[in-house]
Amino acid sequence: MGEHESSINYKNLIQNHAEMYPYPVDEVVLVEIVANALDAKATRIAVSFDKERNSLIVEDNGDGMNERQFDEYHDFAAGLKTRGSGGIGFAGLGAKISFNIADRVLTETVSRDFAGASNWYLRRNKKLIWEDQEPHNLKGRGTRVEVKFKASKTPDYQDSDGILRVLHHHYLPLFDPGFLKFYGQMRVYDPSMQFIVNGKPVREVDLAEKFQLTHLKRVVVKSRQGKRYGLGLLGLANQDYPVGGDRAGVLLSTYGKNVKSDMFNQFPGEFGPRIFALFEVPGLIYFLTTSKSDFIKLGKHRQFNALYTPIGNEFKAWLKELGVKTLEFESDTESRSLERELKRIAEFIPEISDFFGFRDSRKVLSEDARGKVTASEEEGVEVTLPDGDGESYGTEGVLGPGDDPGTAIVERKDGGKRAKPISRKAKRGPKITFIDTPEKGEMSWVDGNYVCINKAHPAYKRSSSAGKTMRLHNMFAIGSAIQRYLAKEAETPDLEFIDRLMAAWGRK
Repeated sequence: MGEHESSINYKNLIQNHAEMYPYPVDEVVLVEIVANALDAKATRIAVSFDKERNSLIVEDNGDGMNERQFDEYHDFAAGLKTRGSGGIGFAGLGAKISFNIADRVLTETVSRDFAGASNWYLRRNKKLIWEDQEPHNLKGRGTRVEVKFKASKTPDYQDSDGILRVLHHHYLPLFDPGFLKFYGQMRVYDPSMQFIVNGKPVREVDLAEKFQLTHLKRVVVKSRQGKRYGLGLLGLANQDYPVGGDRAGVLLSTYGKNVKSDMFNQFPGEFGPRIFALFEVPGLIYFLTTSKSDFIKLGKHRQFNALYTPIGNEFKAWLKELGVKTLEFESDTESRSLERELKRIAEFIPEISDFFGFRDSRKVLSEDARGKVTASEEEGVEVTLPDGDGESYGTEGVLGPGDDPGTAIVERKDGGKRAKPISRKAKRGPKITFIDTPEKGEMSWVDGNYVCINKAHPAYKRSSSAGKTMRLHNMFAIGSAIQRYLAKEAETPDLEFIDRLMAAWGRK
């Protein structure tokens, strides 16, 4: 049997990894190990806690790990570079983080072409060692992880109710038959998925009944082209903060894992704490690991908003049915003037172009049975407007493969559909809006592709009586909103963005 040492400074890494989460380490361990089981396409996930051994045990019947994945599972250097195969968990992160409060992790895995096991522990000289072993608990394909906590670090979930509380808090839609059916239809998970807690199967829970929801609304979320990509449930619960803690509003989930809650900048007043809304959107999985800076530079925020904005619209429509006045975007002369100002300074501030995505004129392809250009269809389109006096249809077209559902025509060299170039211009650019929101203390903020300026903020009210002062305030508010948005998750926040934007504006 081989013996391996985690030679890098694992102490700092496991502490840094744990600090990324807003909940306790023992909870992180359980949540991330279950995430890896879901990534492995498990249909049975058994979770138990052995009080005598002070051990958490998670066993699944998923695909198991191959030899390379088993090495990465133990490799601290891999860190957060790669997620598990399904996307909602990082390879072995739960086991790695557990060494903040555990002194041993026993792992077994069996896949199609590999079987392995390890005893991972801390030696007295503070070295972290893992020894190769033979699996003996697994009866078939899958993975079993046992985390033996230190005697002084007993987790909060010591019984079935405690384990279920954690699972419901983080994986709520996986227990509702309606969402399970949706997962099956979308080929995300097998709808027969089953959790076992301390040896007993967990019953499915109808969330509408569980929280005694009134004003109930079930929503199938669709793209502008009518393609279904999400499922939602909205209602008023019989108690405040039904999912625990201080979480209210729209709970966003991807692949069954709850990732955030959001009010979409709405203020429902007395209804707020009782709102229960859950939306499952598998497509959000592609944005979980993207840093804010890459999110902007790679244009992923536009793809994200294509999924995110319709959810907000459904939420606001439901609030209106409830009798709540919703906040709507206002576009006026000042908005359009500010947008023109931003275009003028974009050459000096690249982040402006990255954030908004400016119009882009280029030659694109359109079908033409008589043409000589060959092309093929690719998934995704970017909506455009005709440009110039050449061949334009006077209606919106497509620029090429982009964020929206549909197909775009691209050039091929090996034959295919014939096409001809047509001049098109992308429908993008800065979007500024004004919102009268006395309930919100912020001067400005980012909402999707919009920068929202709060007309109820004292600084806005004071500046609105003087033309030039008002424009100065509004430009500063825009810079403040974008800087805070970019800095929220950046490793090294750019604290000089506002200064550069204001200097560029002053020069122009």
